[in-house]
Amino acid sequence: MDDAAGVGRDEVIRLILCQLSAYGFANLSQAIAAHTKVPMTTDSNSRLAELVQLGLQSEQQQPPPQSQVQNQQEGGATESDTELDAGGIDLGRASRVAEAPQYHMWYKTKHKGTATTAAFSRDGEYIATGSADASLKLIEVDRVRRPSAGSARREDKPVIRTLYHHEAEITGVAFHPNGLVLASCAADRSIKLFDISAAYGKHAFQSFSDNYAFRSIAFHPSGDYLAASGDSPDVRLYSVRTGKAYLLGGGDLEMSATVAQVAYAGSGALIASASSDGAVRLWDGVAGTCVRTIQAHEGRAATGVTFSRSGKYVLSTGLDSCVRLWDVGSGRLVQTYAGAHLDAPNAQAVFSHDESLVMVPDARANAVACWDAQSSALLTRVAEHSQPITWIAASPATPAFMTCSTDECVRFWGAQ
Repeated sequence: MDDAAGVGRDEVIRLILCQLSAYGFANLSQAIAAHTKVPMTTDSNSRLAELVQLGLQSEQQQPPPQSQVQNQQEGGATESDTELDAGGIDLGRASRVAEAPQYHMWYKTKHKGTATTAAFSRDGEYIATGSADASLKLIEVDRVRRPSAGSARREDKPVIRTLYHHEAEITGVAFHPNGLVLASCAADRSIKLFDISAAYGKHAFQSFSDNYAFRSIAFHPSGDYLAASGDSPDVRLYSVRTGKAYLLGGGDLEMSATVAQVAYAGSGALIASASSDGAVRLWDGVAGTCVRTIQAHEGRAATGVTFSRSGKYVLSTGLDSCVRLWDVGSGRLVQTYAGAHLDAPNAQAVFSHDESLVMVPDARANAVACWDAQSSALLTRVAEHSQPITWIAASPATPAFMTCSTDECVRFWGAQ
């Protein structure tokens, strides 16, 4: 029943679900969504708090403070961003060399084709994996850690959902910041959004398409926009609410270039892209203009890019077999991580959960190379595979990571 103000029940519940997720209660949100049978929404997960604030201010007959609204419009850091920015890599701060990590495999599951990509949810509680067989798997991390992870009982299995809606190889996955929606992109030239809070259903509730194969996607921290790249020289932004596409400007890309990966800074103020012409480009997340171009890998293709948690640095990967750390403000090279062989067009390095390590799949060793992020010392190689590793995704919350391989398996590795 609608209330006296004319606001529908489902609309109120959607606002509650998104706000609970913003407060870190994604599991509770999923349970409520399943119980109330309210379809998920991709609206801003702070909308309810904003409405409550405005209502309280109206009651007190005081003008609302503009600082929070202005900060969000300018791409400033939110409270949750500030919490994420605590700690992390800072080359201006002295620190001891990290110890060589020890990892062991906790769990393995198999697709029916090469495992191609993986991503953790923002809270580290879920993992999504994709495959050349066009399927997606959703894994609950808590079940991975249980002794019963290998049990035959369905209720104990870490894989809680398998999703099908693409017609070709999955090339990228990303969780919406509210933790309730999963986005995937594929070689079938489509991006799809799945409601992962629903107890059943294997198909997407929203889809975007274009004239080229997608290779990478990344959500804006608000969840309102999705950056995408692929077999095209352009980076596109899609409005999650309307489906409208926006082309990032700049005009300095070669028409033959492709964009292997895109990433948002934690504040949403910048987007980074890695291109086959060897450049890492930084884009204004509001104006859509290119604000800096870094020739990152000595003329070889740039294949991966990611921001540090603070947004002060950007980490690039390239086919010169080097991983490099750049100062975002100046474009200055601050560290080079060498000693691994990189030959995949989507090779990407990642930070460990605390940014003490830089990790990348070593194509020659079929293992993960680990460097001390501060000193660039190559510490060790871990997670040995019998076949090439196609992807690595690091947990944002714990010393753990996921690998994908041409042997069709995805493996979860945790610190001993």
